[in-house]
Amino acid sequence: MAKENDDIKYNGGINFSWLALMAWRDSRRNRSRLLLFISSIILGIAALVAIYSLSNNLRQEIDNQAAGLLGADLEISNNKPIVPEIQSLIDSLGDRRSEELRFTSMIYFPKNGGTRLIQVRALGGEFPYYGELETNPATAARSFRNGQQALVDQTLMLQYNAKVGDSVKVGNTTFAIAGTLYGAPGQTGLSASVAPVVYIPLSYLTQTGLQQKGSRINYRFYIKYDRPVNMQQLVENIEPRLESQGMNYDTVETQKEDTARSFRDVTRFLSLVGFIALLLGCIGVASAIHIYVREKINTIAVLRCMGAKALQAFLIYL
Repeated sequence: MAKENDDIKYNGGINFSWLALMAWRDSRRNRSRLLLFISSIILGIAALVAIYSLSNNLRQEIDNQAAGLLGADLEISNNKPIVPEIQSLIDSLGDRRSEELRFTSMIYFPKNGGTRLIQVRALGGEFPYYGELETNPATAARSFRNGQQALVDQTLMLQYNAKVGDSVKVGNTTFAIAGTLYGAPGQTGLSASVAPVVYIPLSYLTQTGLQQKGSRINYRFYIKYDRPVNMQQLVENIEPRLESQGMNYDTVETQKEDTARSFRDVTRFLSLVGFIALLLGCIGVASAIHIYVREKINTIAVLRCMGAKALQAFLIYL
C-alpha cells in the first residue's frame, strides 16, 4: 500500500509510467468499447476525406476528358430549321464541320417483328472530332456513313436478339445493322436506357420520310478548328447573332463547367451526409463516454482517497 502511494506521489510530480499502467489495467474490460469509439471517429473522418478525394479526382478527369464529352470545339444547336443567315455563319466557322439531326421515332426489326421508341441521330460529316463512337466491330463507326447502314444501341441489340448484318427499319427505309453502339460523346447511360440511340447517315434521312413539316427535330452543328483559336472571343463575337435566332451553343469550357457543376452538387450532398453521420457518431461516442465515466466514479474516488490528484485521475481515463 505504501509503495502504491509512493507511485502516486512520485517526487511530488506525475508518475507517467504508473498512470499508463493504471490506464492499461482499467482498459482490460473495456477495450472493445474503446475500439468502437476510435473506429467511429476514424471511419467518419475517412468518409469525408474519401468524398473530397473523389471530388478532386472527378474534377481532374473532367478537365482531361471535356473535349471528348463534347466531341468538337464548338457545338451550335436549335429546335427549328436553320435560317440562311445562321447557316452562312456556321459555314464560315471552323475548318471541319458536321451536322446531326436528332428526333424520336419508332423502329421495326423485320427479323422478329419487334418495335421500340428510340432516338434517331442522322449524322453527316466526321463527328466526333474528339473521342469516338464506341462500336463493335470498331470499323463500323466509320463504315456506316458510306451506305444504307445503321449503328444500333447495345440495349436494342440485346432486347431484340439482333446481330450485326440484320436489318432495322427506320420510317420508310430499311438499314443494314453495321455495328453495335456502346457509347458516344455526351451520351449517358440514363438517356440510352430511356430512348436508345440509332445512328443513320444524314444523306438517307429524306428517304425515311420522317423529316416533315412539324417534325420535332433538334438540329446540331459540330465545328472543329485545326489551329489554336481563342474560343471565348469567338463566342462573344457570334453570340448576339445566335441569340437573336434562339440558338444554343456549347464549347469545351462550357461543357466542362456544366459537368463539373453537376458533380460538385453531388459532392456537396455527399459531404453533408458524411458530416451529419460524423456528427451523430460523435454524439453517440460522447454519450457512451459519459456513461463510462459515470461507471468509474467509485474507482476515481478510491484513487483520490489514496492520494491521487485530480489531474492524475483525469489522465488515467483520458
